[in-house]
Amino acid sequence: MAQPEQRAASARTGGAAAVARFLLPKIAQCVFVVWATYTVAFVLIHALPGDPVLAALSLRGGDATSTDPAELQALRERYGLDGPPWQQYLTGLVALVRGDLGISIATGQPVVDMVGRAFPNTAAVAVFALILGFVGALAFTVWAYVARLAWLRGVVTQIPPLGIATPAFLTGLVLISVFSFGLGWFPASGSTGFASIVLPGITLALPTGAIFFQVFSAAVFDAGASPFVFTANAKGLAQRTVVVRHVLRNALLPSITIIGLQIGYLAGGTAVVETVFSRDGIGRLTVDAVLARDINVVMGVVVVVSVVYAVVTLVVDGLYGVIDPRTRTRLTDGRRRPRAAVAEVAG
Repeated sequence: MAQPEQRAASARTGGAAAVARFLLPKIAQCVFVVWATYTVAFVLIHALPGDPVLAALSLRGGDATSTDPAELQALRERYGLDGPPWQQYLTGLVALVRGDLGISIATGQPVVDMVGRAFPNTAAVAVFALILGFVGALAFTVWAYVARLAWLRGVVTQIPPLGIATPAFLTGLVLISVFSFGLGWFPASGSTGFASIVLPGITLALPTGAIFFQVFSAAVFDAGASPFVFTANAKGLAQRTVVVRHVLRNALLPSITIIGLQIGYLAGGTAVVETVFSRDGIGRLTVDAVLARDINVVMGVVVVVSVVYAVVTLVVDGLYGVIDPRTRTRLTDGRRRPRAAVAEVAG
């Protein structure tokens, strides 16, 4: 007969195997997303006509047409743009695995350092916008759900979509006019201090919160019409308990999915906001790189954004394994099966 220690060790081994079966395909999918993004971006960028080094030199004001061919070849080798496209692709892919994103044609600095300096500024605004958008969407959803008057509920549900309908540059300009030039509460530009995050964060939070609201409110109203909520009301539970414990809790799963998608969008969708508020970040770095025809920086930003999106998606899938009872049950069964098998063998 198997000893308790043996059964416990077998259960741990079965649980680890179940978690590995759940996570390994997700990790493979994460790697595939990064590779596919790099490949598609490489093909699209290198399909553009013209020599990127000549174009960058011309935009910098130099007379590229009279540059020594040997010097041009040396510049192409320095920036990893020499050789046939397939060779550039493989060289860039191997360098990407090592964490090397190449050298900027415009500045001559490593792309990793440029992205590393810009990323914290973008992340600060994105996190603030994500929190603000989620809290706002949660507040409007609860308000619409508990509203007893049908016309009031209709009005409340029509307010958040205005965040999508209003262009981000217009929202940013209005906020700058009112809160920077008018009231002087927040700076109109710059990347220093928490105060510089507020207005760009609000500008990004409006469309983010509107998308949250669309998904979260639909999930909340679906959960509110479920039999278990009817049973909870029939038991005489307080409205607050029903909403928090039964409605919001069951509406959490689709919201987690949309949070993952929104983080991916915020990581790469800050170009307009950072340009309007003159902030240093990933978005503004991308705009400057496109204007300078600096394809190494553009490729580096695309890869970094794809990595952020893939990692966030992996974390969201992992949270599903913890929160979703159906997925948790499959993992739990994975731990129980070896124990049952040991019991059968022992019996």
